[in-house]
Amino acid sequence: MTGLARQSDLVRQAASALQQVAESVGFDPQQHAIIIGVSGGPDSAALLHVLTRLLPTENLIVAHLDHGLRPTSAAEATRVADMAKDMRCHTSRVDVDHLARDRKLTLEEAGRIARYDFLASVAQQEGTPYIAVGHHADDQVETVLMHILRGSGLTGLRGMSPASVLPGHPGFWLLRPLLGTTRAEIENYCVENDLNPIHDKSNADKTFARNRLRHDLLPELERHNPQIRQRLLEMADIISGDDDLLNHLAEEAWLDVVDERGREAIYMRRHVWNACPLALRRRLLRRAIVELNPTARDAGFRGLEAARLVAEKGITGTRAMLPGGLLLRVSYDWLIIAGEASDLASGFPQITADGSIKLPVPGVVELANGWRIEADHVDAIDEDTILATSDRWTVYITNRVIGELQIRSRKKGERMRPLGMDGETSLKEIMIDRKIPAYLRERWPVIATPDQVVWLPGHILDSRARVLAGDDAVRLSCHHGVSGRVDVPPL
Repeated sequence: MTGLARQSDLVRQAASALQQVAESVGFDPQQHAIIIGVSGGPDSAALLHVLTRLLPTENLIVAHLDHGLRPTSAAEATRVADMAKDMRCHTSRVDVDHLARDRKLTLEEAGRIARYDFLASVAQQEGTPYIAVGHHADDQVETVLMHILRGSGLTGLRGMSPASVLPGHPGFWLLRPLLGTTRAEIENYCVENDLNPIHDKSNADKTFARNRLRHDLLPELERHNPQIRQRLLEMADIISGDDDLLNHLAEEAWLDVVDERGREAIYMRRHVWNACPLALRRRLLRRAIVELNPTARDAGFRGLEAARLVAEKGITGTRAMLPGGLLLRVSYDWLIIAGEASDLASGFPQITADGSIKLPVPGVVELANGWRIEADHVDAIDEDTILATSDRWTVYITNRVIGELQIRSRKKGERMRPLGMDGETSLKEIMIDRKIPAYLRERWPVIATPDQVVWLPGHILDSRARVLAGDDAVRLSCHHGVSGRVDVPPL
């Protein structure tokens, strides 16, 4: 980016914007290829022209998506290809009207999703994570005002950023070199450089919410405050800094609150989450939604607040709906966020059928979810060996109580004599005390003889099965897969 003194103000602004974001996203303007989203309108035509004056032409790749909404759209695609005659150019067509009806979206929402999906696919083909689009200062004003009307939080009120992750496509960066430039400046630039952009008549169609805001609401607000556009831009800039601070604090809180072992579910430590300030509790819930469903948008205040109150005050087993087909479940020590149809038992040992299964010694019985229980003879085990066993998924039981070992689910009213405790306790009470959720209790494996429960895997050994000095013993082990790894999600 040399010789900027001879360039127009718009070119200098774009160059400065690129320099400011380059380090934060790892973009080297002279080395990295960049995808340019070009509709052919004044914004993208100016962006394309500006970037040809700032970056090596061989690094510029044009991407144009025909939305199939106008009879002239095919001709417009040809116009864009002419604009990009010295560059690689990708074009595609999507029936946005059909997409909107199929997904029950507005045309604006469907068009945005289609564009971002297309840009991501082109970037992936070209092996670059960088995508430039022609969003400008007036777009920013409209975006912020739309979020005000919708009742947005800080993240919406900050508007667009000069660089942000491409929505729905982590790993790709959306760069906005013209975000500090007004629409009037862009149109003047097009005239001065004879760009002859495409003028989309749908931009005057007031059936679209943004067009009503642009042509009706903003002019009315300007009659009340001629500086309204500048004031909204300044507000967005202030809020952006505040939002960055809260995001930093939320990132630190996330590390304390979330158990990262969850894959299809997110497990939050309930007491740690509850200790966070209200703003962070809300942000952590929103982040969990996006982590599990990046396409989930617009988590409304009422729905999210209802879920927050359930998370704070709900008893174990309480549930609350979240956007994106997600469900919040309250467990003993955890808040579990997962898909509505997610099988939360999939990470735990569970029996596969009703009735009992014989456990041979030595022998192995396969359980559900890749778990297994193994039994082996151990001759004259010493007490030190038993005491040195810290793995709660492995125990030693005496041969004195063994007739035939079986694996089954608990029986109604069944009781145990927990090792180290006096008297008997119902198995149900033990499971509740050990905080095994209700959805896991019915099929949690129990090791028993025909007369008594011997072991509740991962939790309690019956005192009558305790190994005494000189006893021959059986080692029982419950683990996941052939590796013997034990890695369960939080209970």
